[in-house]
Amino acid sequence: MKKVLFFDVDGTLVDHGNHIDKIPNTVKKEIKRLQNKGYALFVASGRPKAFISDTILEAGFDGYILCNGAHVELNGKMISKRPLDKKALKKLVDILEGIKSEYILETAHHCYLKPEYEVLEAFFKTCDVDFNQITRHFNVDDVLEDTLKVEVNTKDENSQMIVDYVDGLFDYDSHGTDNAFEIYSKSVSKATGIQEVLDYLQISKENSYAFGDGLNDIEMLQMVGHGVAMGNACQELKDVANEITDSILDDGLAKYLKTIE
Repeated sequence: MKKVLFFDVDGTLVDHGNHIDKIPNTVKKEIKRLQNKGYALFVASGRPKAFISDTILEAGFDGYILCNGAHVELNGKMISKRPLDKKALKKLVDILEGIKSEYILETAHHCYLKPEYEVLEAFFKTCDVDFNQITRHFNVDDVLEDTLKVEVNTKDENSQMIVDYVDGLFDYDSHGTDNAFEIYSKSVSKATGIQEVLDYLQISKENSYAFGDGLNDIEMLQMVGHGVAMGNACQELKDVANEITDSILDDGLAKYLKTIE
């Protein structure tokens, strides 16, 4: 009986805040064991692929659900790619440039950040991002058609203007502050990506697992048969999880994976 597993990155596979910058060897061992049984293992992240670190890529996952579900691939083959509406995105970019707000355009395989955007550059340098995957000089109009997600940094007084425009057109999350946003399609989420994988692989919900720690993992855990919250997860995620394992500091992910046969 084939199974499929989905893993959030930050706080689940790694935890830079606690200096766990690489996937623990105990987890890597279980990843290989489950793959040898014929199970499919996916990374499910809000990040674009350009922002997935080498330690994740080198672990050998079978597939990826990225940009909050806008990018779904298996064994290097794109299953689904859902760009933002170009016309609405163009107006958003015009607004951002008019109020001098920094933004980065994220596509399936590359990201685009203007060289003068120093605040976002400094932020991404703290996020284990490979700047070789970021193009600094580009024509914005050439990129819009393939953009899956936008990240924005603005001044506090401009936040409401951005929200007023985005609301109803796109979904968005803040980065824990009022002046930083992730903006993405209303029609996608980690959950829609999971459903596409289940349909593509013809695997039942009962044979699917998801692991996460944050608010953006709620729909993902609700979509699968076995939604597992890390011990370090927020309470809102624990409230909807089927099970709770130990924290990443206590090797909770490896402990749970060992129970899957």
